[in-house]
Amino acid sequence: MYPYLDADSGEFINSENLKVHPRMKELYKFFKKNGRLINIDDFDKDILNIFSRTVLKMILNGENGWEEMLPKGIANIIKQKRLFGYSRSRIKK
Repeated sequence: MYPYLDADSGEFINSENLKVHPRMKELYKFFKKNGRLINIDDFDKDILNIFSRTVLKMILNGENGWEEMLPKGIANIIKQKRLFGYSRSRIKK
């Protein structure tokens, strides 16, 4: 599980401190106990504020800046293949 940074508390949320809905608690415990849910401890704290839904929304709205949120080379592939609704004519200046 890649951690999530709780902006309010500044705490990293992982499988040890994630709050799970009561109806899902037993299923969550099952996955955790059987090694199907593990924490990723070696993570980049500088990118925890980047969310795929934000990047996608920026692409769809023709906003600038989404390229810097992706790993090197990925933005070029998206542009070349016109993925996720990318269109050069929609870019806002």
